[in-house]
Amino acid sequence: MYLQPKAMASYGRIANTESDPIRQIIMLYDGAIKFVFLSASDIETNDLVAKGEHSNRALDIINYLQGILNFEKGGDVSRDLDNLYRNATSIILRASATLDASLMRRAALILSNVKEAWEINARNASGKSVYERQVATEPSGFALRG
Repeated sequence: MYLQPKAMASYGRIANTESDPIRQIIMLYDGAIKFVFLSASDIETNDLVAKGEHSNRALDIINYLQGILNFEKGGDVSRDLDNLYRNATSIILRASATLDASLMRRAALILSNVKEAWEINARNASGKSVYERQVATEPSGFALRG
């Protein structure tokens, strides 16, 4: 799926309203998870227009997260996250095409597990300065902007 530059810039602006880089990532995960769950509910209520919109918004966020991976700096972390995003995208597309709400929720669970890891990193770094938090919590697989 091709992410329109305007949509990518929009998600980047949303994330960048938060000054803490780790919180930026968590906010993006929150959005993707929310839209995946909404899409699952839309499938159950047979609201296919809303399902399409919510699925696309989730995929836009996932594509944005995938697009800010730094493979040069991140090595295995970047490759693992890239695989996770590809897997989540595949599941969302399959769930959307087959109208499978439980499969859609499975994609949300995958994203939720990774988001929890980010939250743990954020809590572990909370007593440090902004610079120390960024260095301690920014996985080498990401090139955060802002």
